[in-house]
Amino acid sequence: MRKKSAAVKEKRKSNPIEQVKKSGSRSTVTIVVAVMLFLITFLIQFVATNILPANQGEITDWRFSSGTDPQAISGELTTYRQATAGDRVSKQFGAPYVRLQYTLPAQSAEMRLVIKTAYNPIRVEVDGEQVLQNGYGEKTFTGNSYQSILLPAGDARTLDLYVYAPLAFSIKAYLEPAQITMVQSFTYYIGFGASIAVILLGIGMFLFSIFLAAKSRHIRCLLLLSITVCFAGLTALLYTYSNTTMLLTASYWFFILLLSELLLMMLGYITIAACCKNSLKNAAVFIPVAIFSFIIPLFATTWAVRAAAVVMTAAQLFLAIKANRIFANTTTQAVPHIKVVRGMLIYFALISIYNTIALFLGIGLLSGYLFSCSVLLLCAVMFVVYCRQVVYLDIRNLEREHQLYVDTVWAEDVSELITKMFSQKDETTFLIETAHGLSAILERNLNAIGESVNVHVCVGVYNGSEFVEILNDGPVENCDYISLYKHLKDQPQKLLIGNTTAEMLFQANDHSVIIHFENILCGISRRVENTIRTVYLNLLAVFQNLNLEKDVSDIQEELFINLATVVEQKYRSTKKHLVVVAALSYELCKNLGMSDERANLISLAAMTHDIGKIFISEQILEKESPLTEEEFEQMKQHTEAGFNILSLQKGVFFEMAATIAQQHHENFDGSGYIGLSGRMIAPEARLVRVIDVVDALLSKRSYKEAWSAEQVKNYIAQGKNTLFDPTVVDAFLSCADDLLALRTHIIEDESI
Repeated sequence: MRKKSAAVKEKRKSNPIEQVKKSGSRSTVTIVVAVMLFLITFLIQFVATNILPANQGEITDWRFSSGTDPQAISGELTTYRQATAGDRVSKQFGAPYVRLQYTLPAQSAEMRLVIKTAYNPIRVEVDGEQVLQNGYGEKTFTGNSYQSILLPAGDARTLDLYVYAPLAFSIKAYLEPAQITMVQSFTYYIGFGASIAVILLGIGMFLFSIFLAAKSRHIRCLLLLSITVCFAGLTALLYTYSNTTMLLTASYWFFILLLSELLLMMLGYITIAACCKNSLKNAAVFIPVAIFSFIIPLFATTWAVRAAAVVMTAAQLFLAIKANRIFANTTTQAVPHIKVVRGMLIYFALISIYNTIALFLGIGLLSGYLFSCSVLLLCAVMFVVYCRQVVYLDIRNLEREHQLYVDTVWAEDVSELITKMFSQKDETTFLIETAHGLSAILERNLNAIGESVNVHVCVGVYNGSEFVEILNDGPVENCDYISLYKHLKDQPQKLLIGNTTAEMLFQANDHSVIIHFENILCGISRRVENTIRTVYLNLLAVFQNLNLEKDVSDIQEELFINLATVVEQKYRSTKKHLVVVAALSYELCKNLGMSDERANLISLAAMTHDIGKIFISEQILEKESPLTEEEFEQMKQHTEAGFNILSLQKGVFFEMAATIAQQHHENFDGSGYIGLSGRMIAPEARLVRVIDVVDALLSKRSYKEAWSAEQVKNYIAQGKNTLFDPTVVDAFLSCADDLLALRTHIIEDESI
């Protein structure tokens, strides 16, 4: 059993403190990374605003003052503060009116004065003469943050800026030539180009999502991500337009921009919430928030904006906390790359909540570009995550379906061939049908994996002095049966498998038959080798039945036990597992007072408990490293697969074997694979459950060391009434030393 086998899984369940510690540690790392990402984003804004040196021509040495009404800052500036490149202009809290004054140097040529604000109404005067009026004294907000004024050549002049900033305030002014260069012109339009590129990217993502995941359960997430990217591009485009032109002076443009940012936040949250259906329903909280937000332009007041900020912050906190709690208890099986999704949720929550609180308090917002970039980062990461997941899932699902198809065909072909052979009464017919049937199985298996071959086969029967060929289909040239016989008779399993050939020897009462296969030009893979080995073991039982006239029901039981043995041999680290489980189950049955007949029946039936692994991918069965959660989910399917195989047969043995195969991973408290609990679990399954776990814990695996006898006994005792039937536990503990000694004998005896 692998990393996520029942025994190891139960060990982890038995130590919940360790689980909480590990989960808490992972949560802490996720939160720390998200916070660091937010701080980096905020630091970029802070450095760009306060630390980077001023651009050439930027005005920084303002004389400024603020007040609670326009009159407080009118007239001559008698009391003012002096700004510098390192100590920028700032607004006094509670004083929304700001006046800035600067002495323009003499100019020999016409210059352009560019002023950028946080959508604040302004009035500009040069030597007391008004040269620009953009809503100052009339509006609360303006739709543009960009103002441009042409200043003719002349002597030194006094420049006065009057700004009304009831909420966020920022000011940036600089002088540039009236006729800008091509490079400067490019910088003006780069924002438009980038915004349009983002919109096209969103459209491309949308189309790619439909193409990639039309039938995927993740299509919802991918489409939402695409729409969010498109909307981020539109928001950036609007922000760019308001930062490069003076056309959007009306107040409602500011509210449209504000609404677009609020809606972008909502889309971001909803997109993340869509990753987990349990949290998506919580996103409905944004419906009344969106309705309320759309009413803001009707009021166009500071308090309307602040009210929207409060409502939006509350909604963001609600969804972020709810989603984070849900994601904290979600596995990657339900939400792929859950740690990345959760980290982006926390990062986006910090970004959007900061922006809305900043809006309410009137402090510096993240720039529209930076906010849009944070959304794009969110969407880019999420889109890559889900594209990878969809591709991964689609490919893996196709592989799994193909593997299941191949395994199903393999099992059905083998079963059909063996069943057909049971009906044969004539040995010659049996041998010819066996040769043709196995050839057909090999060809179909190889065709299923894309290899086209025509297997050649011949059959030779020993008549006492020499081998007489009764079939040569291919043809096979110069088959040396005597040499093959000499090689095969010394093999423990009368079977030789080469690179492109296979030979098998059937013997009963000194009666020998050789079947030779060749022309398997694509090579004999592990799968093909397992197919040949499985068929041989079962056909040998049928051949012996023909010659020894054993009971058919006994032969059928042997057939499935042989099949289970071959499956177990594929699982390299547990070659004696079935023998141990059978032997210990028998002894435990006897300790519980069962009859020899019933104990023997349970013992034999227990040997097929993992036969369903025949349908599990060899990549999983033979994997050396620990299984992933998805691989473990596939491994769990072996219980139902085993039940389906065994329940098709008739008889008491198969009825009990099917039950054990289905229920041997059920816990007494109902926490097993299919949720059966207590007496709902068949008695024989409860018994095999204990023995199966004991052998798993005592065995060394690539992911763990073998447990000591005392550790195993303590573990079984601790699992009483939870993992295991208390009656079985008591019976096991009463004879544990004898059972473990028997196991040691079986493991060390090379003849077993």
